[in-house]
Amino acid sequence: MSDAAAGHLGPGTAGTTGRLLAPLVLLTLLSGVIDAVGLLGPGHVFVANMTGNLVLVGLGLAGSPGSSPVGALAALGGFLLGALLVRHGAPRRAGHRTLLGGCAALEAALLTVATLARSCGAGPEPALVPVLVCAVALGMQNAVVRRIGVPGVTTTVMTSALTALIANRPEERASSTTRRQALSILTLVGGAALGAAAVRLAGPRWTLTLVTALAVAAALACARRGPAPVRAPRQRDRIALEG
Repeated sequence: MSDAAAGHLGPGTAGTTGRLLAPLVLLTLLSGVIDAVGLLGPGHVFVANMTGNLVLVGLGLAGSPGSSPVGALAALGGFLLGALLVRHGAPRRAGHRTLLGGCAALEAALLTVATLARSCGAGPEPALVPVLVCAVALGMQNAVVRRIGVPGVTTTVMTSALTALIANRPEERASSTTRRQALSILTLVGGAALGAAAVRLAGPRWTLTLVTALAVAAALACARRGPAPVRAPRQRDRIALEG
C-alpha cells in the first residue's frame, strides 16, 4: 500500500498525520465559522471557499439584482495573495508542524487586524478591508494545508471529500482517509452552525474574535510536543541485541 493510501505523508513520517490532525480540525472549524461571518455579515461573500465567490462574481457581472462583484473580487484577490505569500515565503525545508504552526500564528495576527478593522468600520465600504485581510489568511491556510498533503483533509473545500466518500469503491479507500474526510465534512458544518449562532448572538466583530482564538489554538496545538515516533532498530542494533 502507498504512503498516501496508508495515511502517511511520506517515508519516515509515521505518526506525523496523527500529530497534525488536531490543528487541522481546528482550522477546519475556523473555516466554517469565518464563512458564516462572511456570508451573514455586511460583506455577504465567502472567505474560505472560493468556488462560491466565483459564482458571485459571475452573478454580479451579469447584473443580477442585489449582486455586486466587488466583495467577491476582494475576497478572491486576498486569497490569491495569501497563496502567493506561502509559495514565495514559506521555507521549503520546514517541518510540517513548524509550517502549519507558523501559518496558524500569522493567520491569528491577520485575523486580529481584520477584527480591529471591522470595529473601526471606516471608509465607504467598511466590510471590504476585513474581507480582504481574512481572505489573505485563508489563502495562506489553504496553500500550507495543500503543501502538507494529509490525505482526506483540506480544511475548506469538501466537494472532493463528498465525492470520494460516495464514488470510491471499498477497495479504493483507506479507512483512515475515509474517517478524516467524514470528520472534515462534519467539522465544517459544525463550524458554520457555530459561526451563524455567534453572529446572531454577538455580532460579526465578536465572532471574528472567536475565529482568531481558533487560529491561536491551532498554533499552540502545533507547538505542543507529541510522543516521538517509534523507530525500527537498525541492522547493527539488531545484531547487537541478538548477540
